[in-house]
Amino acid sequence: MKDYFKNLNTITQNIKRKIYKKKNSKFIIIMEKWEDIVGKEYYKKSNPIKITKDQELKVEVSIDILLDFTYSNQIYLEKIDKVLGYKNSLKKIFVVQKHN
Repeated sequence: MKDYFKNLNTITQNIKRKIYKKKNSKFIIIMEKWEDIVGKEYYKKSNPIKITKDQELKVEVSIDILLDFTYSNQIYLEKIDKVLGYKNSLKKIFVVQKHN
């Protein structure tokens, strides 16, 4: 009997390729490492949304951490550089308020 099922690795590779084509690979890495970048407290109250064409990271944050998060942007940019492995990976972080 012929095996009509594709190998699972082939299927997952195809899925990964489609995801990476749609999303910036930098963004996916940032999403995976977000807790390491901002810490546990801010991880729960913030969410990276996208990287713009101008290489700015758009982040949605809760109102209660908005000022502190904005003030710490440079620290987060440095941590993102370390995670990605090179300097000036993003120009800046653009913070928007979360709507509950």
